[in-house]
Amino acid sequence: MEASRLMIMSSRQPRNLVLLIMLMQIMFGLLQAVEEWQAVSEEERLEMERQLKIINKSPVKSFKTDYGDIFDCIDIYKQHAFDHPLLKDHKVQMRPKHMPESMVRGKSPRFLPKNIKCPRGSVLIKRTTQEDLIMDKKIKALGLINYPTSSHFNTTGVGPIDLKIGNAYAAAHYVKHNFGAKTIMNVWSPTTLSDQASFAYLWIANGPEDALNVVQAGWGVQPQLFSSNYTRLLTYWTVDGYRKTGCTNYLCPGFVQVHRQISLGMVLNQISIYNGTQSDIEIAILRDGEWWLKLFNQFIGYWPQKLFYYMYGGANVVVWGGLAASPTNELSPPMGSGHFPKDGHQNKSAYFKQTQIWDNVNFVDPEADKLVLSATRPDCYGSETAPDDAAPNAIDLFYGGPGQCNL
Repeated sequence: MEASRLMIMSSRQPRNLVLLIMLMQIMFGLLQAVEEWQAVSEEERLEMERQLKIINKSPVKSFKTDYGDIFDCIDIYKQHAFDHPLLKDHKVQMRPKHMPESMVRGKSPRFLPKNIKCPRGSVLIKRTTQEDLIMDKKIKALGLINYPTSSHFNTTGVGPIDLKIGNAYAAAHYVKHNFGAKTIMNVWSPTTLSDQASFAYLWIANGPEDALNVVQAGWGVQPQLFSSNYTRLLTYWTVDGYRKTGCTNYLCPGFVQVHRQISLGMVLNQISIYNGTQSDIEIAILRDGEWWLKLFNQFIGYWPQKLFYYMYGGANVVVWGGLAASPTNELSPPMGSGHFPKDGHQNKSAYFKQTQIWDNVNFVDPEADKLVLSATRPDCYGSETAPDDAAPNAIDLFYGGPGQCNL
């Protein structure tokens, strides 16, 4: 009996240890956020209060989730997007004009929080906090968001870049004129420290390096911004190669929200299990007058065409894959499932499946000879392709790895 009890205790210890480590990491992130908040000057605090009054419009109704987030129902015509000087006279589009009806058929999102839906005439938007602004500024300065090019330029944010932050990618690049793309990606919750990040994104891009136009969407774990290790729905956009324009989600004017129940920044609470059940989401970025964001069969909102110079007539590059970021003096975080694709695909590896390109009329499979794989740190993260079991002409990307190297 005693031996049996000892065996049970020993089997629980690794799990308890993992939970303890994760809790300590989250607490460390919160403490660091408090320290940085205390270091902010009175002038900076006043400026942030001014910004928050501009960003957070008066809500019609508000909700607080089990994760501590507050979501506001904002009059659709008073949302922060219309503070952008190019959008002062913009007329809201409630849905694409020329997309086939089949676009809104099929599966609906499974992760929607219960009892959260805004009244007609309003849209659901995650409330921005003072901490969000502090973290966003630091993220841009550190270069935690970037676009996977061959040169891997690090030009994010305002002012000097902290070269102590490294990025690594495992992705597929497709170069051909397009009007967007769609993909199915499984969702994971890689463990990251407070100053690290791990993402899976679909990028659409065009233009020269110093004026690169990009819209991107996917999921990520980004404690710097959210002070938590939850996996969230994330977007980003820029029109100058991440130098000064653009932001994550709603932190700057630009993205026009039209959905009453789905908000950027929402927690994706259905996570894939290694060697078990896989949970995935279907993401699409499609041009129909504007650049629309679609999740499953729901159009969430759009980036107005007026914001972009080099994506007015479509784009020339589509990228899909993973991104990890970490200070160079720390071991990098896991990407995707935390396992190399070479160790097994089925129920083990992070994936992008059935990725298709929108040619403005139909979805088409990528041409194999135009698809280029990259893994900037193959000792930490890998990328492989394989045929899709359910779609014979599709090419699936498997990516990710344990990290644990200096970027």
